[in-house]
Amino acid sequence: LIFGGLGVAALGVRHGLRVLRQSGVKLEFPNLGSFAFASFKRDSLQGFESPMTRVEARHILNIRELNPSKDTIRESHRKLLVSNHPDKGGSTYLATKINEAKKYLLEKKRHDRKAA
Repeated sequence: LIFGGLGVAALGVRHGLRVLRQSGVKLEFPNLGSFAFASFKRDSLQGFESPMTRVEARHILNIRELNPSKDTIRESHRKLLVSNHPDKGGSTYLATKINEAKKYLLEKKRHDRKAA
């Protein structure tokens, strides 16, 4: 019943706008196309990269720092895995990617420390 009422209201508004245009009234509407989807960046809609990169690992773990500490990596991993664990109804694929991102960043930390 509610959806029927909304449908009738939408048709009424559409008809009213057509009548206004035909009578010569110029209507300008704000462009909300870019505003409504401003949070979606072009990169955010791509899939995972085949060999994981450092940038992708940081994005998966939601870490903004360029050189995060081990504790930051572990804490972010723990928070994400608690909410996305397969035993709690989460995705096995996402849990695997979260684990892979943690492993990648911690291995990079180990290699960076040995190189120094």
